[in-house]
Amino acid sequence: MKSRQLVFALVFLVSGFLLTFSYQQTKSTAEISQVNNQEWERDFYYRKQLIDMEEKNKQLRSELTQIRQEVQAIEQEIGEEADVLKDLVATKSNLQKLTGELSISGDGIMVTLKDASFIPAEDHANQYIVHDRHIHQTVNELFSAGAKAIAINGQRIYRNSYISCVGPVISIDGNSYPAPFVITAIGDQEVLDVSLNLRNGIIDQLVQDNIEVTIDKKSNIEMYAKDM
Repeated sequence: MKSRQLVFALVFLVSGFLLTFSYQQTKSTAEISQVNNQEWERDFYYRKQLIDMEEKNKQLRSELTQIRQEVQAIEQEIGEEADVLKDLVATKSNLQKLTGELSISGDGIMVTLKDASFIPAEDHANQYIVHDRHIHQTVNELFSAGAKAIAINGQRIYRNSYISCVGPVISIDGNSYPAPFVITAIGDQEVLDVSLNLRNGIIDQLVQDNIEVTIDKKSNIEMYAKDM
């Protein structure tokens, strides 16, 4: 009887141990599984965050590239507008110099017209002096040859200036000047000189009219702006 009880006790003890071990093993496995699930969820969360961040960075890089292209286009447009504005300012300045609103300086030539130094007794003195038509012919030839500005005896003239004879003097826009008449012109020296000395040109005509003519090349001729 005691042996049977001992066997039963031993069986119950072993069964209890097995049940306890199985429970502990199941509990440990569940806890490990729970920990693994938590780690997987955490890894999945971080991976998703990383993917979202990479996608956001990609989008930002694309936007940054587009913005840089827009800025570059704006800078190029501003540069082109600045060049256009610079050209317009330069053109305006040149026009103001040509119209006399601004002073102008440069190389050019000086043409001096003098009355004849010798007048034959049998001829009339009027045939040996400089007339307004001689001034007009010389000025027109210089303008035609590309002169940028012209002055007579220091007075700057314009395309609408009025030149006329008043006795022995020349009147330019109401101001009188006696001979000799010094005509200065700013422009290409070679072109102006060649234009005046063309065969049967203005110089030949002046000489035929008994006018003494000299031409000199001058540097840094300056003509002031007209009073507004």
